[in-house]
Amino acid sequence: MRHLDLLIAAPSDPDGLVGWGDYHFARELQLALHALGVSTRLLHRDTHALVPPAPAGSDLLVLRGKFAPGSDWLRAAPYRRKLIWIISWPLDPTPTELADYDLLLVASDQDRPRLARLSGRPAQTLLQASGLGHRARLRPARGGLLFVGNRRGVERPIVAAFSRAGVAIELIGEGWEDVGLEAESASLANDALPIRYGQALAVLNDHHGAMAAYGYLNNRVFDVLACGVPVITDVAPGCPPELEAGVIRMGPGDEPEEALARARALRRDHHTLAAVAAAARERHSFAARAEALRGVLEGEPADSAKRD
Repeated sequence: MRHLDLLIAAPSDPDGLVGWGDYHFARELQLALHALGVSTRLLHRDTHALVPPAPAGSDLLVLRGKFAPGSDWLRAAPYRRKLIWIISWPLDPTPTELADYDLLLVASDQDRPRLARLSGRPAQTLLQASGLGHRARLRPARGGLLFVGNRRGVERPIVAAFSRAGVAIELIGEGWEDVGLEAESASLANDALPIRYGQALAVLNDHHGAMAAYGYLNNRVFDVLACGVPVITDVAPGCPPELEAGVIRMGPGDEPEEALARARALRRDHHTLAAVAAAARERHSFAARAEALRGVLEGEPADSAKRD
């Protein structure tokens, strides 16, 4: 049986672990890999150097967000192959860091050639994915606009635009009282997301600046569409064509009321949303990504078959 260690940015403290998005990302990937007969082990940023060695012939996959393992540990770790999946914060990895890997997996077809040149290593496209599709079912809209996320001490333009237009938003997250908005709760369990997404008229989404500029479509877009709900987002870089019908882009200067009207019309178009949800669940699930990753470990190209 092939074995893969997954190294994530989340610390090992079980009390805080569930609040980390990359933990849920890794858990969904683990479950999908196990279904394919690939054993896995989850390593954490604060304890990865202390765990016993993996079985002989094992591979390593680093889920690269805001954390990178130390180069001394990475170079000494006795893995068969060392892979990195760059899913966000694309400007953080340095050429020296990337050169320590055998293969780069990049969640942006646009950015893949740049990172290949930067690192001198082979690179393949592997987009982010949805882990909610198998737990979601298409639901009628019972609420309004929904945004799940913390304020992070900065303006979230898409939330601000609807608020200034007087459109009510169901907010879940921390820090919103600083700008006079009231959140219904500070957080939401990951298992509760399919129901809340599914009941919304549409879900609001935004991207970090570098992700938008370098073509990284974030995980929430895949999740919302897999639930059969429109997503209103600042941008949708690298959005797969089969998902475009569920995406409503609202950039600076665009009218919130126009986006809202499009969301209402799309919510009534059950055929279109069902087709988008089916595509998200079948082609952009963690099961699909696990299949691609298993192929990569066996020497095949990732699901896009695009390489540098």
